[in-house]
Amino acid sequence: MYESKGNSNSTVSEDPCLVMSLKGHKKSITDVCFNPGTKQFASSSEDNSLMIWNMDQNIRSYNFSGHNDIVTSVEFSSDGKLLASSSKDQNVRFWVPTIRGETCVFKAHTSAVNCVSFSPDNKKIITGSNDKSVKVWDVLKRQFISSLVGHNNWVRCAKYSPEGNFVVSGADDRTIRVWDSKTSQCEHVFVSQSSSPTYLSIHTNNNTVAVAMDSGSVRVYDLRNKKLQQHYTLHEGSTTCVSWHPTANFFSSCGKDGKIRIVDVMEGRPLYTLGGHEGIVTSCKFSSDGKYFASGGSDRFIMLWKTNFINED
Repeated sequence: MYESKGNSNSTVSEDPCLVMSLKGHKKSITDVCFNPGTKQFASSSEDNSLMIWNMDQNIRSYNFSGHNDIVTSVEFSSDGKLLASSSKDQNVRFWVPTIRGETCVFKAHTSAVNCVSFSPDNKKIITGSNDKSVKVWDVLKRQFISSLVGHNNWVRCAKYSPEGNFVVSGADDRTIRVWDSKTSQCEHVFVSQSSSPTYLSIHTNNNTVAVAMDSGSVRVYDLRNKKLQQHYTLHEGSTTCVSWHPTANFFSSCGKDGKIRIVDVMEGRPLYTLGGHEGIVTSCKFSSDGKYFASGGSDRFIMLWKTNFINED
């Protein structure tokens, strides 16, 4: 199931272990995410639906339908009261994560929407699209606020920083852009000569971003000094997702090679290579407490893993 790469320091306790393997979607998983402070986690799929799961297997899962095309991403608000989803149908939906699954919808772009992200105060979301734009929306009113214009190809990923003072986005134009969230102005552009970003995760220190690249690498940028800090070659084929652990000493990545890797950034090397999925691993995210991570793949399975490698003393 997995291959341990060895313990690098005293923070490492035991290997990660698979807790449960879940199947409910009819097509490939596109994204997974955890509801902060709860035992819920969500998944989206190419079958046009999203599902909410619970770590307690005695609690039933919820399947939500409403999108008319592939659901590309899902994200919970930080208070757990809303789940946002984006889709190739050009729409964004908000869902109440209960059995009733109340939903509302609005057209966000003129082309497929690839990503959605809540601001830390949950008052805004940002969306990125194949129409080359990043847009900012009012969550309560579901109204457009502004566009972040500068990319000249499909926008694959966009996230608010933990403090909400800036937005980072990545696109097929091989750039990662840093935007001032108040002025909507681009403050800096990181340029890659050889590959494009596919996903990004911003460190809890608010100053570092890890970027998954379609070359199979993960790049870690220092946003304060505007420099490439670390570069890891981790996957054969595209890296599809990256996620910081809450301790900020580790990140996970996954890719088209069917592998999940856990990287120790203090040591600057991978700790574990995990298998289990058959085919592409499309998403891998840590829970807010760092005790678990979930992965989803083209095999239609969602796998829940226990971290184990963090001592809780």
